[in-house]
Amino acid sequence: MALTYTHAPRPTAGPVTFTLAGDRLTVDSGRTVQEVRLGAVDLVRLTYEPRGLARTAFRTRLCLKDGRSFAFSSLSWRSMIDAEERAGEYRAFTRALLDGVAQANPQARFLAGRPQAIWAAFAALSAAALFGIALFVWRAVAAGATGAALLGGLVLALGIWQLEPVVRLNRPRRFRPDAPPAGLLP
Repeated sequence: MALTYTHAPRPTAGPVTFTLAGDRLTVDSGRTVQEVRLGAVDLVRLTYEPRGLARTAFRTRLCLKDGRSFAFSSLSWRSMIDAEERAGEYRAFTRALLDGVAQANPQARFLAGRPQAIWAAFAALSAAALFGIALFVWRAVAAGATGAALLGGLVLALGIWQLEPVVRLNRPRRFRPDAPPAGLLP
């Protein structure tokens, strides 16, 4: 039985349909149809990629032995400002895909989060930015600038709220295909 997942990856893009049937994945972008044997998958990477203040998105990327790659997201864009979260369908399709890849290629790598260097740079820059804002708040309080301190505190709280899950969930690590990280599947 075939399992299908469709999403629009960008506001200006048409829908892309992924169909999983046996040991094959068919990717139909509307212009081209590509068929991939799951045994050719070298790497599966799960990441957390927020889109704006209120939108959470999860992404699965497949890298093939020949260098090609395919990705799909839990967010499907309808227009420039409207997107649909497809959490249930995304989770079911991703779990079936992980199982299929593991059966077809036992040597495939299953990674969660960003590559180590990218994650470390992002985590360091995030920490430095939050430290700078906290220093501003402290100095504003010391100078008696209550309004500036409150505004800085608000910016600091928003920064922590947005950056903490990105750093925490995208920590690089391996996972077993039968036990993907819970934080990376909605």
